[in-house]
Amino acid sequence: MRSPLIRKVTIVASLVLLGVANLHAIDIEDAIELLQDRALVVRIIARVTEQGRETVWNMELTEITISGRAVQIQLEGGGMTARAQFTPYASDQSITLVAQGQTWVTSEDSSEVTYRSAFESLPVTFGEPVIFFPLGEQRPGHSDALNIELEVRIEAFQQTSLN
Repeated sequence: MRSPLIRKVTIVASLVLLGVANLHAIDIEDAIELLQDRALVVRIIARVTEQGRETVWNMELTEITISGRAVQIQLEGGGMTARAQFTPYASDQSITLVAQGQTWVTSEDSSEVTYRSAFESLPVTFGEPVIFFPLGEQRPGHSDALNIELEVRIEAFQQTSLN
């Protein structure tokens, strides 16, 4: 049989642990709520267009992130790789969107690889569409070429149907 002192210590320790566990659960709930309040939804629609008008391929990507954390997309095919990173920095009612793009294009004639990079910082509002061209805009005389368009929208997580 246990001594009364050991039994009392066990009961007190159990109560303390229950209190700490309950306090910890409240902290986690608060942390989750804080993350939801600050979370951002990045929606990217990637399109491959022909002659600057007709969409021949598209895909959509929706990611949940926080201010300062990048969302990345990479497209590959036909001797071309395009990679883009979009990093939203949110303040009260506006966002600074930092867009960084890199492309590698291998020519059909030779094994020569052309590398291009772009870096842009834009002030945007929630829900405003931003169009990014990783390969650059269509050049005169190349109207039959394919091009890539990335349409990006940033929304507050609380204002979306994902919530």
